Amino acid sequence: MFQFLSLKKNIDSLIASLAGFLIIFLFTRHGGIGVCPDGVVYTTTADNLYHNGTLTDFTHNPLIVFPAFYPLLLDCLMWLTGLKPLLFAPVLNALLFSFIIYLSGCIMEQFAHRSKLYKAALLSCIVLSPALLEVYSMVWSETIFILLLLLFIMAIRRYLNSYSLKWLLAAALLTAVASVTRYAGITIIATGGLLILFDLKLLLRKKMLDFLLYISVSSTLLIINLARNYIVSGTGTGHREKATATLHENIHDTGAVLNDWLPFLHNHYAGAAWVAVFLIAFLLFSCVKQHKHNGRWSTFEDIALIFSLLYILFMIVIASISRFETLNSRFFSPVFIPLIWSCSSWLAYGNQKRNFSKKKWLIAVGLLIFLCFQYGQLAADYETWDGVKDAGIPGYTEDQWRYSETVQFIKKDSLLYRKNYTIYSNAYDAVYFFTRSPGKFLPHKEYRPGIQKFLGDPHCYVVWFDDGEDPDLVTMNFITHVKKMKLLKQFNDGAVYEYDK
Repeated sequence: MFQFLSLKKNIDSLIASLAGFLIIFLFTRHGGIGVCPDGVVYTTTADNLYHNGTLTDFTHNPLIVFPAFYPLLLDCLMWLTGLKPLLFAPVLNALLFSFIIYLSGCIMEQFAHRSKLYKAALLSCIVLSPALLEVYSMVWSETIFILLLLLFIMAIRRYLNSYSLKWLLAAALLTAVASVTRYAGITIIATGGLLILFDLKLLLRKKMLDFLLYISVSSTLLIINLARNYIVSGTGTGHREKATATLHENIHDTGAVLNDWLPFLHNHYAGAAWVAVFLIAFLLFSCVKQHKHNGRWSTFEDIALIFSLLYILFMIVIASISRFETLNSRFFSPVFIPLIWSCSSWLAYGNQKRNFSKKKWLIAVGLLIFLCFQYGQLAADYETWDGVKDAGIPGYTEDQWRYSETVQFIKKDSLLYRKNYTIYSNAYDAVYFFTRSPGKFLPHKEYRPGIQKFLGDPHCYVVWFDDGEDPDLVTMNFITHVKKMKLLKQFNDGAVYEYDK
């Protein structure tokens, strides 16, 4: 393993990793790390673990919707550093980003078909990826998940080359941790299982024993996490509503993400669904072709192919079953590195196989693709930098939120702390983030018990944020005309309403 990570062969990877560290440092310099509603959940859960040992979020309810590992990691780092997550997160994320860049370079150094030029080009694509820069500028669990994915790829490849029990267990343990970092870790469990089952060089008895051992170990922590969730809440991953987006809409949204990653297609979504279908077909064809040729999937490129296909299909299917945010770049960020490997490895392969005259054309085509791709990425990065350099990362640490009139009022005005008054908000995570005041989200418009409880509350405030409007919650019209609350303060970005029966 030490030889695999050798600096001598990976000076280019080290340079790229240092560049990645610097970019994240610069992106988070103005206002610190980016914090969105998920980030409030993670940081408050870590804080509750640190101070009272409970795995609860800012609502003081058990953490269910997200798995437990990322808040546990933040809690451990709080014990080690004595700092709050928002203080050490910029350095942590910069280090994590630099590490995944370095690991990516080490992996590419061991590709079946290697090329220094190809490796340098892909390292620069990873460093400048808008998708990855967004993730590593935020308090998101994908920062750890992507690292665990790359370590899994390294471990499972060592197993496939040696059939060693040591490396099988290493891959299974990494997968187990990944599955309690993000529930999408189930795709890594599936990837490892398929690699073992479809390996025709493995004797049947060893194949079945290794498969059962891998599945048992890799799913253990997830089963424990889900069992704990069920004990404390009666559900495995929280109350999940039935999806409102159709399969076709989710395929289109997947294609829209790919369009944003590709040059010249950004904000052009007319044929987005076809882009997604074409990519899935390409990955499937490549998987079948590689297995037919070798009787197994054993190279880094093969493992990337399998994971990319399974992850994309999983996200489309799960979004068509369970309701959550529209599929976006964040959701697909873990597949970015495996995907560019899967879609570009033919360049390195062709560069070694073709004669010199054809090789010139291949290099020219590869260079054109690279320049176009980097043009699109640099344009997106410049747009991001233009916004964050003076205002901060989008989210609750951005100037727009920090210096909001509504936020300044709720931080200073004592009315919101009157005894027996409940604070409701369409973005209660923001209220808690800025004030640490106990309160509640406005009720879901489809949840009748929550609506009745809200209507029956005799003393309450509603803090309304224009930027926090959630179409699933009751509307402003409901607040003013059904609950008949009185406007207490109006601001240019929100308002505060009062009800005192």
